[in-house]
Amino acid sequence: MSESWTSRRFSLTNPRDDGSTDLPRLLRRMADEIERLDLDPIDILDLTIAQEITEDGPWWSASLYWSPDADEPDASQP
Repeated sequence: MSESWTSRRFSLTNPRDDGSTDLPRLLRRMADEIERLDLDPIDILDLTIAQEITEDGPWWSASLYWSPDADEPDASQP
């Protein structure tokens, strides 16, 4: 018998021509989205930060993975 679980993910970046190199701004936006979705910190599985090097410097991105409760509707859907 294998165990399995559901996970969800979303990713964010700053706009390419408006603060793409601003990592603190991206992290604030990620925190705002976590609060908007009302995610329980215990359900967060992983938060990854990556960068793509551009002519203007690093273009940061962040991805959040979480495990929703099976009884709750999908909070990421409008």
